[in-house]
Amino acid sequence: MLVKEIAEKNCELRHMRGEDLQELTWEELQKLEKSVEGSLRRIVEEKGEKGIKEINALKTKVTFLTSDILRLEEQLVEENQRLKQQVMDLSAGQRRLLEQDKSSDSLVTNISSMISSADPRQDYDSSCAFLKLGLACYTHFHTNNFF
Repeated sequence: MLVKEIAEKNCELRHMRGEDLQELTWEELQKLEKSVEGSLRRIVEEKGEKGIKEINALKTKVTFLTSDILRLEEQLVEENQRLKQQVMDLSAGQRRLLEQDKSSDSLVTNISSMISSADPRQDYDSSCAFLKLGLACYTHFHTNNFF
């Protein structure tokens, strides 16, 4: 009995797959068609529901990613502004240093010319090099009584 049931179920399965249909009657083919149509309808419905679920999950993911992108863009704008300010601050500092350097150069030139006019026979080139470094100027002039 069990062997006969297994054989019948295998035969039905082959029919559902579209195999061995020539042995079926017109009525059996109609019954099989309705069964397959019902199965196909359920398959299509399930597929549609799963598709909608996947679309909704992707929409949610897009919403989160869009939110993350906007947040990151804001952070980038803030960081960019901060870096621009740092560059501007550095540029201003460099300009001040250049201005100080120019005024130091003119001071060195003035002092150097004063030294040369005071005693042209003496070579003060080495002293002028120290003047650019700063402290040597004051010591040199006070010990030689130029001021």
